[in-house]
Amino acid sequence: MQKVLSPTLNTKASNTRKMNKNLLLALLLSVVLSGCASMMPERTTAVKRATETKEYEVSTKELITASIGTFQDLGYTIDVLNAEFGLITASKKQGTTATRTNLEEDPFEAFWRALTGIENKDDVIIAPLTLSATITVKEISTDPILSSLRVNFEGGDRKFSDLFFKSFFAALDKSLFLNQSIN
Repeated sequence: MQKVLSPTLNTKASNTRKMNKNLLLALLLSVVLSGCASMMPERTTAVKRATETKEYEVSTKELITASIGTFQDLGYTIDVLNAEFGLITASKKQGTTATRTNLEEDPFEAFWRALTGIENKDDVIIAPLTLSATITVKEISTDPILSSLRVNFEGGDRKFSDLFFKSFFAALDKSLFLNQSIN
């Protein structure tokens, strides 16, 4: 006697196979793409400098004044100001960072914590995350007036995107405009 499968069971089995194939394909694709993403080269120093630097048709004094205003508008506190050398350093607290004090952790405990998500937080110190920024202003020429500004940001292991720098320079442009409108 021959067993006859109903069309419904046959369709369900076919759909399950298709779903398994799609899931396997998606998993394989994500592994390949994540592997490619990790092979992206680090940015060169020249590319980083180009992102961090902008030229303005104003004096260094005007650029330093606008930079101070921009930092204050963005919630930074000016830590160092040396107009003679065109140097401004500022910082602000933003969020928190966690640091473990017990760096010699038992490998079994680390595996257990990773597997279960349960961890002993007795050796964790939570401290405010400090973002710091440094601006360097240089005179390029006096006739016509041209100055250069380079800004660096640091804060933990955080990487800053091109968009971050563009938004900073947009705020600086606004501060320059406001200062020129007042004068």
